[in-house]
Amino acid sequence: MDMTVASDLSIASKWPTIGSPEEAIAKVRALLPEIGQADTGADSNRRLDAGVVDRMRASGLFGLVMPRNLGGSELGFADLVRVAAEIGSVSGSAAWIFGVLAGHSWLINLFPEQAQREVMGDPTTLIGTVFRLGGDVVEEGDGYRLTGGNGKFCSGIDYATWVIIGNAVKKADGSMEPRFFVVPKTDIVVIDDWQTMGMRATGSRSIRIDSAFIPAHRSCSLADMLAGSTPGAKHHSGAVYRMPFSNIAPFSIVGAPLGMAKGMVTRFAKELGAKLSGGSPLEVAEQSATLARIAEVDAQIDAALALVISDAEMIDRAIEPDDISFLQSARIPRNWAWAVQQARHAANRIFEASGGTAIYDDQKIQQLFRDINAAAQHFAFTWDRAMTAYGRAATGLKPGEFAIPKRN
Repeated sequence: MDMTVASDLSIASKWPTIGSPEEAIAKVRALLPEIGQADTGADSNRRLDAGVVDRMRASGLFGLVMPRNLGGSELGFADLVRVAAEIGSVSGSAAWIFGVLAGHSWLINLFPEQAQREVMGDPTTLIGTVFRLGGDVVEEGDGYRLTGGNGKFCSGIDYATWVIIGNAVKKADGSMEPRFFVVPKTDIVVIDDWQTMGMRATGSRSIRIDSAFIPAHRSCSLADMLAGSTPGAKHHSGAVYRMPFSNIAPFSIVGAPLGMAKGMVTRFAKELGAKLSGGSPLEVAEQSATLARIAEVDAQIDAALALVISDAEMIDRAIEPDDISFLQSARIPRNWAWAVQQARHAANRIFEASGGTAIYDDQKIQQLFRDINAAAQHFAFTWDRAMTAYGRAATGLKPGEFAIPKRN
C-alpha cells in the first residue's frame, strides 16, 4: 500500500513495527496457540483475555496498516485480511477485535493533523467505534457539544482508549450535518449489556455519553469521508486515504468470519478423520457424502477468501482513487457480503453434519456455528442490500446514499 507522506506528520512515538507480509503471518502464527487456548473461557466470560490483546499489541499487529510516519508498519489491507483470517481460525472474537482495533489505526488518519498527533502519539492507543450514536450534537465555541449519546456494538471497548462515533450536528439554521467525532474513553460510560447468541467474547458493549465537549480538530464530516477529501488525506499520499471510507473500513472485519469458517471445517475434518482412521472400508464408504461435503465447503471458503483478498490487493496497488473504476468499486461491498454469506453457508453445512452432540454448550463446533452466524449479521454483510446496490451500479442506476441513521 503506497502511503508516501504528502506532508510532515511524523511523531516521536514508536509502535512495534512489522517489516513485511511474511513477517506479519509469522508473528500471528506464533501467537495462535495462546489465542486458541484463551478462547476456551472467553465465550462464557464475554470478553477476551487482556493478555492476548497485550501480546498482539506488543507484536505490532495492531499497527499493521498504520502509516510509518505515525510509527506504524504501513502494510496493506490484504495483509490485514490475511492476519484476521489466521486469528479467526482459532478464535472468532479475537479476530474481530483485532480487525476492529487495527483497522481504526487507518481510520483515525482521516481526521485533522492535531487529532492524529493527539490520539496516535501514545503507542498503547487502541480505538473503538460506534458508527451510529444517538443523542444531540450542536456547535459550541470552537467545537461541538454532545448530550444524551447512546449507541450499541462498541467492539473492543474493553481495550480502547478512544472511540470514533458518528452522529449529526444540528446547525443554527436547523439543518443536520452528519459527522464523525473522536472521543476519549474518559467521557464514556460502558453499559454491560452484551448478552448475545454469538461473538460473545468480543464484549461489544453499548456506550453512553451524557455530555461531552468535542474540539473541532477531533471531528470530520461524513461528506468529506465519502468524497475522499478529508483533512487527514493531505498528510498521506496513498490513494486509500482519498477513497470513500465506506469502501475501505469493512476490510478490517471481513477476515474474521472467513477465518472462523476455515477453522470450523479444519476442526470437523480432523475429528472425522480420527473417528474413521481405524474404521473398515464400509464405515468409510458410509461417510462418503460427508467427505464430499468437506471438500465442497472448504472450496467455498477458499474462493470467498481469495475474492476478498483480490479486492484488498486492488486497493493496496492503487496510486490514485481513479485507478479503481466505478463498477470495481461497487463490487467491493458486494464481495464482502457474498464472501461472508458463503462462510455462513459453509458453517451451517458443517453443523448439520456434526451430529447431536454438537448442540452441547461445551462443543467448539457449536460456538463456531453461533459466532459465524452472529458475525454475518453485520450491516456490511447484508446480502439483500449488497446485491441490490451492485445491481443498481451494474445497470447504470443512481446508487443509494451511505448515511448514518439517527439512533433514538
